[in-house]
Amino acid sequence: MTDEAGFACLPRSLGMVLGLIGVLTGGALAQAPEDPTKTVTMLASHAPGGGYDAYARLYARHVGRFLPGQPNIVVRNMPGAAGVVMANFVASQAARNGSVIALGPGSMATASLLGSQGARYDAREFTWVGSLNNDVSVTVSRSDSPVSKTDELFTKELVVGGAGASDNSVVFATILNRMFGAKLKLVAGYNGSGDTVLALDRGEVQGIAGWNYSSVTTMRPDWIRDKKINILLQMSLTRHPDLVNVPTVLELARDDNQREILRLIFAQSQMGRVIMGPPGVSKAMVDTHREAFDRVLRDPEFLADVEKVRLEISGPMSGAEVDQLVSSLYKATPERIKEAGTLLGGN
Repeated sequence: MTDEAGFACLPRSLGMVLGLIGVLTGGALAQAPEDPTKTVTMLASHAPGGGYDAYARLYARHVGRFLPGQPNIVVRNMPGAAGVVMANFVASQAARNGSVIALGPGSMATASLLGSQGARYDAREFTWVGSLNNDVSVTVSRSDSPVSKTDELFTKELVVGGAGASDNSVVFATILNRMFGAKLKLVAGYNGSGDTVLALDRGEVQGIAGWNYSSVTTMRPDWIRDKKINILLQMSLTRHPDLVNVPTVLELARDDNQREILRLIFAQSQMGRVIMGPPGVSKAMVDTHREAFDRVLRDPEFLADVEKVRLEISGPMSGAEVDQLVSSLYKATPERIKEAGTLLGGN
């Protein structure tokens, strides 16, 4: 079944199932909080094998050295709805003593604001620790697909894969179809970016509308080197230094109204891989985690590890800067918020 835009509809029960998974996997964390000087749980918003999992494990390998007691950092994956399942858990059930932190996409900060289904939290209440990079997503197609140039997105059908309803792969396809008349046929419901990429590799789909460029270079660098994919568009407000000849979605805007809506939506990319904790954490513990984050980013061992695993750390933001950005998004006019939410199919 598809909707009027030609999108494959997700089963209505999917959100309920994902929510139940979040409750079941997170119950132990909520019921028996660890001593943060001994163990800290690092939640990852996506399944193993993708970019968010890689960044979470990278950070987990180093942050313990900069926290009181040098605790053991345990990574637990809590996938579902592009971080919304995890964010709901962090907002309502996670221990508030500093023993639980979480890494996910910047879209978690705008999901509830723009009416994404299932987002039951106010992002202003989270404890924002910091963001590891300013992420740029790209729209790509297989080299053997009918679409090889940017303008062909609007004249030829391209079957693209996507994960949950709030994932960039789905959200960005929605924007291109509804705002600019692209001819993307979305097949959604894959279990995170790792599964979506495998679908592209197997030829189940012909492209991905929103794939973090840092994940492309980490997961499939040979696809760029060997020109197995075409990079058609940057789903961001600015061009990545590696992609100076690839246009951004902002450059497709036809008027100031569209530009304002796009700026509201794509502010999330500035918080590409964001780390947060639950509401209600003490100021002392917030300061402890933020200081540890800042020290990790300056640490030679961490920077050497970044080079080794070929992950991108660019344009990081402090916790205070993320906090300020999130607050500014909530100050947008109700009209613009409604337009952006309607564009994305929010409530």
